[in-house]
Amino acid sequence: MSVKVMEPRFKKGEEFYDEEFQSFYERLEYPREWIDEGKNYAPGDSYVMSHPSWYWEVLPDIPAISIYALFKETVKKHPDDTAIVFFDKAITYKELDLLIGKYAALLKDLGVKKGDVVAAMLPNSLQHWVAFYGAAKIGAIHTPLNVMYQDDEVRYQIEDSGAKVILVLNLLHSKVKPLQENKTLSHVITTDIKDFAADEPTIPKAIKPLWDIPKMTIEETLDLFESLEKYEPFDEEVSCNPKEDTALLLYTAGTTGRSKGVIETHFNLVYNSINHLHAARIFKDKIVNYSIMPMFHTAGYFLFTLPTLYSGGTVVAIPMFDLEEAFRVIETYKVNVLFAPPTLFIALMTSKELLKSYDLSSLKLTIGCGAPVPVAVQHEWQSLAGISLTNGWGMTETNSGGAISIPERKEKLDSIGIPVYCEAKIVDENGDIVPRNKEGELYYRGLQVAKGYWNKPEETEAAFGKDGWFKTGDRGFIDEEDFIHFVDRMKDLIIASGYNLAPVEVENAIYEHPAVAEVAVIGIPHEYRGETVKAFIMLKEDQKGKVTEEEIIAFCKEKLATFKVPREVEFRDTLPKSAVGKILRRVLKEEEEAKAK
Repeated sequence: MSVKVMEPRFKKGEEFYDEEFQSFYERLEYPREWIDEGKNYAPGDSYVMSHPSWYWEVLPDIPAISIYALFKETVKKHPDDTAIVFFDKAITYKELDLLIGKYAALLKDLGVKKGDVVAAMLPNSLQHWVAFYGAAKIGAIHTPLNVMYQDDEVRYQIEDSGAKVILVLNLLHSKVKPLQENKTLSHVITTDIKDFAADEPTIPKAIKPLWDIPKMTIEETLDLFESLEKYEPFDEEVSCNPKEDTALLLYTAGTTGRSKGVIETHFNLVYNSINHLHAARIFKDKIVNYSIMPMFHTAGYFLFTLPTLYSGGTVVAIPMFDLEEAFRVIETYKVNVLFAPPTLFIALMTSKELLKSYDLSSLKLTIGCGAPVPVAVQHEWQSLAGISLTNGWGMTETNSGGAISIPERKEKLDSIGIPVYCEAKIVDENGDIVPRNKEGELYYRGLQVAKGYWNKPEETEAAFGKDGWFKTGDRGFIDEEDFIHFVDRMKDLIIASGYNLAPVEVENAIYEHPAVAEVAVIGIPHEYRGETVKAFIMLKEDQKGKVTEEEIIAFCKEKLATFKVPREVEFRDTLPKSAVGKILRRVLKEEEEAKAK
């Protein structure tokens, strides 16, 4: 990697494609036709391809192996290092690999073959990592289910994926029992949340009600740890074609219609395990990752667990967020990497007493995910924690981190960063590239892009172009410094008086108000304007009842054009959030629509 950071393509033109660039992408076996296409775009076009000098470390060669084989390499290098901590109990890489091998043997005994789908309905836990790697070891496909799914949602994913075996938390067994009774599932394996824990773990308030439930014996199911005792580890070599064989089937949380299974190959997982680590690592110490992003979501794997396990670091698995427990875990285990949605950082910052009581100085890399981090929140975190809160962007289809700001090297607070060893461009409604700083749809292309949608060839063809460009459905622009800026999901745009406006722009302005903790902005019907802007605000605890709707509107008038200023403001104690902490505008719109009927 160069000591000097390459200047933007807008400024350098052809000089951007220097020897370092050429040799790097040639070594990656990046398609030549893709690079040639990029060179044909004018410097003033909204196109960016990342230069290897923008990152902190040189990206090594990507091995043509399975994701389990990548983990096995770590086991060989760090056998006695701590891999995972769960409920204050640590397990080494060698011990974890032993459990993985035994689980693989159990799956084989149940008739699971290469290419079969094995489901898991578990929170972040040691057991979930055993399930993931155990399936990968025998060439099976891991599909995780959202632990908050209801019966119909569970049924849909099991039937759509074709899974016949599931490992499920015993408290959730009722969700899969009908599928067991009608023979959709041939085998159900259960585990209790207390099955792997220290003798006297600290149990946070959020989990205490579940913890206190006695372990249940469920008829016609296999107990995970009792079953594993009966097996010797499966240790045969299973052939793998990394770029073709599916390792992970992640279902997107679709806002309309049924969710789609995104096909993640072994190469996808290996490539992003490696590139996420080397792109983002700004320190050389052993990584200790606070793993809060759920493992039924792409961030649960890449932000930052798979990169951590690739590096020989420690993953502290967090099954459910608890505010005081977050402080305790960070201090106790000297956590230095934290990927989380903006709402988690806001919660940490608003807890003044906890901030005084706990030491967060071990944190060295903090990155927002799930939603863009407002600049005001980044500034506040910097002032309190003493380190930057980095922005990024990604999707299930891009295998999580599609773009990221590189702290202290290629960084811009109001952007989502640069593409991670790949390309991005902005196009108009006809698919034609637009000039820099002009908004349009974000297209994304790179080796990490998923293979397509499970059993959905038409949707795959529509979203994943034959030329490699994935149509993200996000609106944004690219500036002269090669940074990508996220405007909003295209379907979330508000059209007021004929103007397109992005809710996130209004939200960012409101976040600058010192009394605001969280905000969501939506468009609501208006007989004259078509739509008008409404803001839902959660105030900081010490500000509740002290701020008026008129004050917020007046504040916005000083920062926004008239058509962007909220016409209505509603204060709430909480805002609806997804499982990964992203504020759900969709739920608020549904509530408003229901009131209007």
